[in-house]
Amino acid sequence: MKTWAWMTGGLVLWAAHFLGVYLISSAADVASTADDVRWRMAGLTFSLVLVLAAASLLWAALRRLQAGPDRFADQLAALAAAVALIAITWQTLPTVVGY
Repeated sequence: MKTWAWMTGGLVLWAAHFLGVYLISSAADVASTADDVRWRMAGLTFSLVLVLAAASLLWAALRRLQAGPDRFADQLAALAAAVALIAITWQTLPTVVGY
């Protein structure tokens, strides 16, 4: 189970980001408007935390790949973290741009 959590950690971060940003935007739409600056900053802060988590996971996976023989679990963890980093950044761009 620990190996599966390691390999899919990036994808879990991506799913958590998707759910969190959806909840933040839904709460913003009910409380005021979805483009309110406070809610956008909350979404950006949440996204920044998860981008840093995905980058840390990618860094750890790459360090493990450099330290030892190429293991499938470490390669998959690095791939999932890289995909999460790209996807979270892509999902955050409308908030940065201001849709």
